[in-house]
Amino acid sequence: MEINPVELLEEMLQRGEQTVFPTLRKCAERFVDIFNDTCIQQRIREKFESLEEFQPDITRCKNANTLFDKLKHLKQLFEDMEDKIAESGIESFLSRLFNTGFIGLITEENLDFLTSDDLGTAQRVEKFLHYLEHGAQKKEDTRRAFEEYIETWKRNNIRWGSVAINKAEREMRANFDNEGALSEKFILQLINEITAKFEPLRDKLVAARETYGRGLVVASLTSEAASWLLKNTVGEVAHGEVAVPTALPLFVGAKKLADAVSCPNATRAITPGWFDNTSRFITQYLNNRKTDGELSAFIRNEKLELDLHHFKEHIDPWLIELSHKINEFKRNAFGKSYILSKEMVLSEIDRMHALLYAIILNKPELVEEHRRKLDKMVQDAAKLQTTKEHESILPSISFGQLSLPGGNRERVLLIKFVLSSSLGQKAMNEVMSKISNLFDNVESSSKKVENGATVVEIKIRTDDNISTKVARCISSLADLQVRAVLVGDFGLCGFRHAMNPAFNRIYSINSVDKAEGFKSTHFSGSLDRGGEPYFCPNGWRRYSIDVGLTGAEFEAKYKNWHVAYHGTEGHVAMAILVNGIRASGQGCFIVAGQGAVYLSPSIEYSSHPRYAGVWQIKDKYVQMVLQVRVDRNLVFEKRQGTLSGAQPKDSPMDSNFRSNNELEWVIKWPPGTSISSAGGVLVYGIMLRVTDQHPKTLPQNAWWSK
Repeated sequence: MEINPVELLEEMLQRGEQTVFPTLRKCAERFVDIFNDTCIQQRIREKFESLEEFQPDITRCKNANTLFDKLKHLKQLFEDMEDKIAESGIESFLSRLFNTGFIGLITEENLDFLTSDDLGTAQRVEKFLHYLEHGAQKKEDTRRAFEEYIETWKRNNIRWGSVAINKAEREMRANFDNEGALSEKFILQLINEITAKFEPLRDKLVAARETYGRGLVVASLTSEAASWLLKNTVGEVAHGEVAVPTALPLFVGAKKLADAVSCPNATRAITPGWFDNTSRFITQYLNNRKTDGELSAFIRNEKLELDLHHFKEHIDPWLIELSHKINEFKRNAFGKSYILSKEMVLSEIDRMHALLYAIILNKPELVEEHRRKLDKMVQDAAKLQTTKEHESILPSISFGQLSLPGGNRERVLLIKFVLSSSLGQKAMNEVMSKISNLFDNVESSSKKVENGATVVEIKIRTDDNISTKVARCISSLADLQVRAVLVGDFGLCGFRHAMNPAFNRIYSINSVDKAEGFKSTHFSGSLDRGGEPYFCPNGWRRYSIDVGLTGAEFEAKYKNWHVAYHGTEGHVAMAILVNGIRASGQGCFIVAGQGAVYLSPSIEYSSHPRYAGVWQIKDKYVQMVLQVRVDRNLVFEKRQGTLSGAQPKDSPMDSNFRSNNELEWVIKWPPGTSISSAGGVLVYGIMLRVTDQHPKTLPQNAWWSK
């Protein structure tokens, strides 16, 4: 008897998560107890006591001889300080959990102490600290492996051009640098302060760029540039006879100056908004949203090296003050505890569970259930109160449906901040202003009451990893008494279904298999997908995932991406649809510190029970595999099959391939992080095999028993 396709998919998801969500709730409760433990809170505070070691770095930044080196040292200083504060690994771990709806508690490696019923909280705290200490070395190894990957990737894709490479590198780094939820508050304060130091430079830098159409040009130059101009506009400067001051204002006739074309820095035109754009670019660079290559090009194009003395005049005194700021922050700003609310963590897990079912199965009653859970979570969040004076509650972070990027890859996102009901009206207005200041490109902000709770709502235009952006200012939001953050669309209007039934397919030889809601499909031989063969997955049916494109748009964008498969199970599939495929730090073909995502060009190899469990639903046997597209420019290794019966010494396990030598595609990726379409892997189909008999009895699976 044929099973209704929606019921089949729902049953697969439910079977996969029957034990997962109860286990996840138990692990979440235990993790909150660990995080709020006094030992963990003290460990976080202790990291600020070691910041004095950065005095030599401050001096090196102050003594830099070029603007590029000064800004590069400054950025490195901020990154090193953030790493030192986050060295405990607690902030990084917490940020990853927020991004995955806490599913990481059961998918992260080496967290079995959360599931063990034989341990008490004190023992779990001890094991968690051990886990973090091991993770510190692992993080260092991972960072090194990631940097090696980036360099290899850039060399292999040099034909893209610098603009495209820099943009892609930013996206990959944003996905990788998803950490520092608590420590980022300190770094944000420093970056905001140094940005404020740029404003007094406005008049000086603009004056140095007055256009030369007025007959006179005012140029404030370094001694080297001044010597060049004296030589080329006034005459030869005899060595040792003319002492050129460090910064020499020169008033030079426009024609004479314009004739001096061999010096690219002789004249610098200015456009409206030039200073604001320059200040914004430098701030973005310090925020790690621009690369060194982009900074170098920007300084060169804007001829900013000539203004080094102006930057030194305003930045160096601030650097001298920085050591005092470090001590002040250590004494005051981080002297409190940031705790998690167990009630809110469990509410978010329940809400995420309801959301996943709603967007995958598209049933009105499931959408309504999600709305009820969300309303209750908002109401409960507003009522949360702290019990201790120096204690702040970290807000829960919830993600709905995010708008798709536009043509320039930017998108407008709606973010709501649920405020504590204990705040007065005046305080709420101040909080709204401070929240807006935490984000760039805020298009609008407002305050209103929803479900009995006061909510600040902002719309921002961004091309950044928004989950990272929100997580990184979480402690600042806690200090503002924000109790919950809602990112994206949570309403019924415009609710975008995760699946796209128009592209559902059932594959079989000569298209003999039929199923309600699926188009029968078959092709012989193979199709070329970016230079790799794509064989018809006979015996499988595809539930198509909505990627926000029409068929023509999808073909135009992804026609040269390879087709591959990833074996999985229901509950993992749900997490992958939200976050992408997660890299494992354990497996073949990787060394310590490395991680990898494992794919295969063979759906039969991916469907081995080791990867794709076999489930019995009514009178049918069902397996699940994800169908993905892989960017042809993504660096990956083709490796031999490792499963018994599919190794090089064995006969080809899949008749579509001549040997078992290239059955595994290994994408080196930082362990514990996920790879999505931005990184080069797009999940676009849930493949199910539905059979009357156990799949181990199928002729093509005879290799399972070898």
